[in-house]
Amino acid sequence: MTLYFGDILPYLPVMLEALWVSIYVTLISFAAGGVLGIFIYLAKASRFRSLKLISNGYIEVIRNTPLLVQLYLIYFGLGSIGINFNPLWSVLIGMTLNNSAYTAEIFRAGISAVPKGLREAGTALGMPFHQTFRYVILKPGIRNVLPALTNQFIVLFLFSSIGSVIALGELTSTLQNLNSQTLRTLEIFSVGALLYFLTSAAIAVASRITERLAFRW
Repeated sequence: MTLYFGDILPYLPVMLEALWVSIYVTLISFAAGGVLGIFIYLAKASRFRSLKLISNGYIEVIRNTPLLVQLYLIYFGLGSIGINFNPLWSVLIGMTLNNSAYTAEIFRAGISAVPKGLREAGTALGMPFHQTFRYVILKPGIRNVLPALTNQFIVLFLFSSIGSVIALGELTSTLQNLNSQTLRTLEIFSVGALLYFLTSAAIAVASRITERLAFRW
């Protein structure tokens, strides 16, 4: 079999459009999951035992079940009892919930790594807890967690391919459809793999630049 990418070029705009769908669901679920993850972390770090139990239980359940199973529960399971979400919303909800559990643990590890002396210094200066957390703990904590958050973002981007199992028009689903039309399996999926790789590499480079500029202090 001879490799020939000429038949693939007319479909490149379709692939790029599908790639944008993958990036879109990743951005939304990462942002929403990050916000939810902060609240889960705060619940886990609180003094209330009930909040700790709920947050710990949530994190353990999400982290110890496959994202694909979670997506099936949202799309097919809830649909069987009359709660219907379209493919886009199903993927967004599933990826957001999944990301929130991992993000909560990332924030826990990063903020716990902030030296205890900084917290004590904020308290000694008479700063209330919310000011100490915002000005003394949060900024060094974000610097600590940025590499892990970048890795989580890339993993989430790659996980967006699960949308193909419920016919979301993201990159992997589009590659499968184009493969059926062209029968150029090796060429189609090679180009798709290259698009995934280039996007992930661009995210990593952007993160390093952000870290260098935002945390020069």
